[in-house]
Amino acid sequence: LDGEIINGESSINQAPITGESIPVDKIIGDAVYAGTINESGSLEIKVTKLVEDTTISKIIHLVEEAQEKKAPTQAFVDKFATIYTPIVFILALFIMVIPPLFDGAWSEWFYKGLELLVVACPCALVISTPVAIVSAIGNAAKNGVLIKGGTFLEKAGAINAIAFDKTGTLTEGKPAVSEVVSLAAEENQLLAITKTLEDYSNHPIARAIVDYAAEKKVDSLQGSNFKILTGKGVQVTIQETVYYAGNAKLFSDLGTPLSHCWSHIEKLQNEGKTIIIVGTAKSVLGIISVADTIRHTTVS
Repeated sequence: LDGEIINGESSINQAPITGESIPVDKIIGDAVYAGTINESGSLEIKVTKLVEDTTISKIIHLVEEAQEKKAPTQAFVDKFATIYTPIVFILALFIMVIPPLFDGAWSEWFYKGLELLVVACPCALVISTPVAIVSAIGNAAKNGVLIKGGTFLEKAGAINAIAFDKTGTLTEGKPAVSEVVSLAAEENQLLAITKTLEDYSNHPIARAIVDYAAEKKVDSLQGSNFKILTGKGVQVTIQETVYYAGNAKLFSDLGTPLSHCWSHIEKLQNEGKTIIIVGTAKSVLGIISVADTIRHTTVS
C-alpha cells in the first residue's frame, strides 16, 4: 500500500515503480509506494491510499487499457462490418424469398442469394486487419520488441523520433563508478579510504565503489567504529581520524567547507550522476560519481 513515513529513515529501491536504479533516501514525511523495496533501516508507515488507488494499481490499469484499445483501422473495420454485414444478409434473404414468390424458381433464387452472400460478405476485410496486427506484433516480439496493442503498432509508422527512458532500457539497471575527482588526496589513497568506508555497507552505490576499487587493485585500510548515517552516508575511523563518505547534506551538517568543490558537484549532478563526497569534518578529499552503465547492446 502507498503511505507516508512517520518514523525512521532508509534507502528505498523504487525501480519497480519508477525504473530508477539508484535507491532513494527517505525520511519522515516522505511518500513511499506499494511495490518498492526497503533496502536498509526500519520504517513506520501510515497508509494513505486504498489498494485500488495505489500508484502501481494505476499503472496496471493504464497497461490494461492500452492492451484493450484497438487500432484506428481495426476500429473502423469493426464499425463498418456491424453496419455492412446485416445489410448483406438482408439483401441475400430478400433475393432468396421475394423473386420466387413471382416465378416459383425457389432453387435458382436460393443459389443466387448464396452467391451474393459469399461475394459481398466482408469476411476477408474483417479478418485481415486483426490477423495482420497479430502477425506484426508477434514478429516484433521475436526480435525483442514488445508492442502492447494495434494502436501503438499503427502509430509506429508515423514516428520521426524516439525518446527512451534510459533506466533498464538502454542501461544495465545497476550503478557503477563513472568518475573519480581527487582534490586533497591521490586517487589510489582516495579509493582506499572510500573502500574502507563502504566495505561494510550493502547499499548498491557502496558495492559499486568497492567493486571499482577492487578492479583497480586498491586494498582497504584498517578501519574501526564503522557507522551508517541513514540518509546521509557512512563514517569510519582510520588511524584515529574520522572519515566520512556521503552526500552534500552530510558535509554541510559537519560544517566542512564545500565552496572549492562546488563546481565539480554541480557539473556531475547536471550530467545525471549520483555523487559521493569523501573527506573529514575539516576538508573534502575527493568526489566519486556513480551512474547507471549503458548496455553493450545499446551501442552495438
